[in-house]
Amino acid sequence: MPVRLLHSSDLQLGRGFAFAPPETAAVLAAERFDVLARLAQAARAAGAPRLLIAGDVFDSTQLSDHTLDRVLARMAAAADLVWHLLPGNHDPHQPGGLWERLGRKGWPPNVRAHLDAEAVPLDPAPGERPAVLLPSPLGHRRVPGDPTAWMDQAATPDGALRIGLAHGAVAGFGAEEGAEVNPIAPDRADRAGLAYLALGDWHRTIRVGPATWYSGTPEPERFRIDPDGDGTRCGGGFALAVTIDGPGAVRVERVPTGRFIWHLAEPVLAEAAEIDALADRFLAMPDAADIVLRLAPRGALTLAGRERFRDRIEETLAARLRWLDLDLAGLEVRPEDAELAAIDLEGAVRSAADRLAALARDPASPQAEAARRALVELWLMRSLARG
Repeated sequence: MPVRLLHSSDLQLGRGFAFAPPETAAVLAAERFDVLARLAQAARAAGAPRLLIAGDVFDSTQLSDHTLDRVLARMAAAADLVWHLLPGNHDPHQPGGLWERLGRKGWPPNVRAHLDAEAVPLDPAPGERPAVLLPSPLGHRRVPGDPTAWMDQAATPDGALRIGLAHGAVAGFGAEEGAEVNPIAPDRADRAGLAYLALGDWHRTIRVGPATWYSGTPEPERFRIDPDGDGTRCGGGFALAVTIDGPGAVRVERVPTGRFIWHLAEPVLAEAAEIDALADRFLAMPDAADIVLRLAPRGALTLAGRERFRDRIEETLAARLRWLDLDLAGLEVRPEDAELAAIDLEGAVRSAADRLAALARDPASPQAEAARRALVELWLMRSLARG
């Protein structure tokens, strides 16, 4: 029978989301723990008795006992599966550090922490052929040389499948920022005779070669567009169900594990129809309530266009999504002269608006642009007060 496993990485348990509103940050942080149950479910569905977590199990080495206890309890709850954990650059194995704290708590019977670069036989499921795991744990955020180089000479029993587990960046592949940190040879699987090399560090699914894959993070957590996606969807939210029939015979299936779907959109807007199309696109998604969207529009709108943006995007769309993060720095408001004249203000504010409008309409005035911007701000404040 083939060897089956579920490959994941970069769980970064204990991560905070300081850039999000407190209520949203709490939900996103909690979901990183909840994904453990979905990983276990995905492993069972794939017929895989084991999960390989290729580094960055934890977000940092400075986590509370409560956080560590939550993780161990949730992994122990999936008692029918074996979790294989690897220290990465966020949670390196150091003397007296996180992994020793976990060890003192006592590892659940179904959890294996791989803290040394040494060949470890995998407990075979009934009928499986023998396999050996070659883990490359990190002892520091950055290590000198290729952490997987030792695999080439690692001795394993004849006929046993060799499976690598590592955390780092494939040298020269250029798929993520920091590609030269903890560099891994792109042909390591061939050099070391690996039937499969499970990698972590990059947060989206990437096929480096037939037997070398990044799983990506199982629950998305940042705004970085996946070049293989739909143009706005960010990477992450999947694990890899791996079936190894033998050397050179591996099948990899991407399976969804994430709850929240992250998008980054930077549209150019000028007309009401473009605003409506943008809103309709995300409102039509069946999972809109689980979408996290950073929207950074560019362009120039009239006052009427800005009002439509507020109605369709800031009110209607924002109410449907999990979180709408707006960056309006690139969106200008350029009212038409008729719109400036029609601004409904009263009293002293009206008099000030009239003086600003006169300056704004004078092309020779060096204050024309500043006056126009001030009028727009008056209109926005008036509009928001009425809304």
